[in-house]
Amino acid sequence: MILQEYLAALPMDDLKSIAVTLGVQPGMISRARLIREITDQVFQPGYIDQCLDDLTEEAKEVLLAVLSAGKSGRVYDTRKPANAGLIEQLHELLARGLVIGRRRAYRTVDFVVPEDLRDMLIRYYTDRLAGFFSTEAAKSEEDESRDLIAVRNVFALVNGLRHSPARLTDRGVPYKRALDALVERQEAATNGMPDSAEDITEQMRFVMEYARWGGLTRVEDGRLRATAEFESWLGLPTSEKIEDLLSFWHERERARSPAVAALPGILQLCVGFAQVDLDQIMRCVLNCSSPHVRTDAFSDQERDEILAALRELEWIGLLRQYGGKNGSGAGLVITPAGRHVFGGQDWSDEQAWSSRFVVQPTFEIIAPRDLDLMIRERLERFADLEKVDLTLTYRVTRDTIYRAANSDMSGEEVIDFLADHSEKDLPQNVAYSIQSWGDAYGQVYFMDAFLLRTASAEIASHIKAHGELAPYIKGEVAPDALIVERKKYRELIDLLQKQGYMPKSEVVGSSESTPMRRAGESPRSGEGDNGPAETRELIGPSTEEEPQRASASSDRKPVLGFGDCLPGYQLHKGSGGVDRNAPHFEQAANLQYLSPGQTEELLEMAVKNNHRAVIEYYLGNRSRSFLHRIKPLRIERTRGTPFVEAHRIPEGDVHAFKIANIRAIRIVYENEGNS
Repeated sequence: MILQEYLAALPMDDLKSIAVTLGVQPGMISRARLIREITDQVFQPGYIDQCLDDLTEEAKEVLLAVLSAGKSGRVYDTRKPANAGLIEQLHELLARGLVIGRRRAYRTVDFVVPEDLRDMLIRYYTDRLAGFFSTEAAKSEEDESRDLIAVRNVFALVNGLRHSPARLTDRGVPYKRALDALVERQEAATNGMPDSAEDITEQMRFVMEYARWGGLTRVEDGRLRATAEFESWLGLPTSEKIEDLLSFWHERERARSPAVAALPGILQLCVGFAQVDLDQIMRCVLNCSSPHVRTDAFSDQERDEILAALRELEWIGLLRQYGGKNGSGAGLVITPAGRHVFGGQDWSDEQAWSSRFVVQPTFEIIAPRDLDLMIRERLERFADLEKVDLTLTYRVTRDTIYRAANSDMSGEEVIDFLADHSEKDLPQNVAYSIQSWGDAYGQVYFMDAFLLRTASAEIASHIKAHGELAPYIKGEVAPDALIVERKKYRELIDLLQKQGYMPKSEVVGSSESTPMRRAGESPRSGEGDNGPAETRELIGPSTEEEPQRASASSDRKPVLGFGDCLPGYQLHKGSGGVDRNAPHFEQAANLQYLSPGQTEELLEMAVKNNHRAVIEYYLGNRSRSFLHRIKPLRIERTRGTPFVEAHRIPEGDVHAFKIANIRAIRIVYENEGNS
């Protein structure tokens, strides 16, 4: 939601409060003009910077926390705030139009920055935090092949399951041998070699959970299998794959550790820095995660949580981490993909992938780890992945060429593919062997025989010689046993009947005879369009419900006014100075046009302090209004809507006034004399 949409949803009293805070005189101008005046004031060059400079340091920290939460917003309990100053800081941000209060769930409020203010606030905080975040610490030589490990590992997992589904135990996890085979296809985070067995297991768990969350895998017949969704995922641009992984990361981290929910928002501020100090990132994340954190010290558990989150973001390909050397602190660098995701910078998917490999005379194929996934998918149709290290090592065998042929990839197509992507000429012995293996495919094959039996060979010979019946005969296994196509046998029944033959209506030879049906008849119970019930494959329901993403609600969260955002907050301290936070409580020379809630507050104060009041009161149809001088006695709320019972002056009688019909009000204080 942009600022103008937010202002349009606010009550008029809140609009006036923002206008006064920003130096816009509301006067008697219309609502539309007031919104326009506020918007023009906010977007004046340099105004946001000046407005932020005027904030207290505590309010700046709260604003940074809300900004780092992104579109999801930061939730604060404004009913029982743990930090006594938090409510006042939130009110200051609301009154300046820098944050929006929205209803997230029952009795909770989340605060978010208007979308068109985000870029300006990010620039402000980036400049302000540059001295803390940016560092010139020494780093190791960049290894871009470390980027996008999670994307490649998702491919390795699911594509491996396409060729070899993993058998599962009763607990729903792969057996050790199947799991080891899947792990061997995975890359590790540091130069292709895992730091420890726990590290590769952590990566594997992350990848498997994402594949299930994204619907790329399913459980069927006690095995973990790839789904058809994998083809769609494979065709996505790399940037969309990264954003999908990041969406999964957000849900995973939000459920496990709220402390790191601010991490992507903080990294967004670091897009323009060459390298960032890791300790400063941690301090900033902890400050944004809780209003109570006001110290540089943090526990080992909090540090481990943030490091684990950074490690997962590194697998996704958004950053690279470097250990400190010679006493310098550890640092991290935002990758080109990370600058694209966090900062919207241009980035071409092709920059992240290679398209060439080397074919050895030993039938080995040496490919870089960042080989394009579409090329890698075709490569794995006819080659087995043998080793994952600094490079990927594949091997071509007769069995792999047979596997490719079964997926409609001929030997010639394999040779053409290798020639197109090989850095060197294709070795002749490799090309010859692949061609030979490919030519041998299909010389022996099976045929689905559906027999038409006759009582004698003479009847069979008449059918073979008949002009209309002969096209249905594909061969014979005996003089009285003819081969026909299974899918056309119903048509043949009708033709045989028309030609004077009287074929049986049931298939003979099965354990239970199945009645045939004429062409055009609807299937009977137990029979499908593809033939008798015995020939159909029965697919039972899956033993496990396929994972589904938590879809975001399309309903826009309602915008809340100041009173709803900060329930029960008595405005006694001002955002612009002492005693300036509740203008309707101040002594006024003229009538004040207030909301019914504020009018009720003033009347309660008048009852408590024995003050008189002047009100402008609407008639029932609101066509006219009259001034009344009253002395409020009590507030009556038993009628459904609040009324004030008061003495009318000078009449002296007691009258009940509906508070919602009080158009304007002014309290007559004692120091005004008898006026």
